Amino acid sequence: MRKSVHRIAIAGSVAVLLLAAAVSGQGRQPATPTDELLAEVRALRAEVNNAARAGMRAQLLGMRLQLQEQRIGVVSRQLTEVQERLHTNQQTQTTLAAQLKAFPFMNLEQQDDAEGIGQLFAPFKKQLAELERTDQRLKSEEADLQRLLAVEQARWTGFNAQIEELERAAGAPR
Repeated sequence: MRKSVHRIAIAGSVAVLLLAAAVSGQGRQPATPTDELLAEVRALRAEVNNAARAGMRAQLLGMRLQLQEQRIGVVSRQLTEVQERLHTNQQTQTTLAAQLKAFPFMNLEQQDDAEGIGQLFAPFKKQLAELERTDQRLKSEEADLQRLLAVEQARWTGFNAQIEELERAAGAPR
């Protein structure tokens, strides 16, 4: 019985070795036309998938670029409005200051009258001070909008560079 178990084990080992040799021999056989066609179909499928991904990326970048252009437009309009308000405020401030300077200074002898005139001009001086505060606030807002506009333009440039990179990649010979 031991001999038969030994024979079965040896026969099984030989069968496994022959099967392994046959399988490894099949890998070395020349490719059939079907195998070549299958490889070509797989390559085409990979290329189509890459093209679809690139097309989708280009569409997304195009949409982002349009949104960025809209953001730039909004910030640019806000900046223009602030600059116009700043200009108007400065003109009003200059006009009011010139009107206040047009009145001659009172002599010290007329101090009682000068206090009355000073009270008369107090609202104008308050208005001038308010115009100066508004001027500072508008200048700060203008600076903030200019920084924001620069940031948004830099983003636009980045999106545009990515689109140009996709165009170059699409136009490159393969």
